Amino acid sequence: MGIENNRKLIVNCLPLTPSEQAQFVRAAKGVPQEFVGDSAQRGNMAWTAIIPEELKAQVTAIIGNADPETCRQCPKLEWLQTWSAGVDKYQRPGILQSGYMLRVEFTLIGWSAGIQARRGSAVR
Repeated sequence: MGIENNRKLIVNCLPLTPSEQAQFVRAAKGVPQEFVGDSAQRGNMAWTAIIPEELKAQVTAIIGNADPETCRQCPKLEWLQTWSAGVDKYQRPGILQSGYMLRVEFTLIGWSAGIQARRGSAVR
């Protein structure tokens, strides 16, 4: 059984170039993806992640540090991929739906580390 792509939507908030977007499209293997990142933010230490109102009801995965209140407004959200540590604000009750996947990816001086947890099991 494969992923039902017509029921999934990735909202990618990274400030990507068109060639980088193409790489994400290939990696998503047919899962629809909306790119909402602002390329003017490239080179900044912090990026804003804004989910357009019209996508909140559909989004199942967010790549970016969306505001916790925004996550609360996304009833189908199953996966949140942040680009920084310090995700306690997303783990408060009512922010993410039960059974979501929270993934943190960060790089420390060329060394990449990932932390992954499912609500209700490894992280509370």
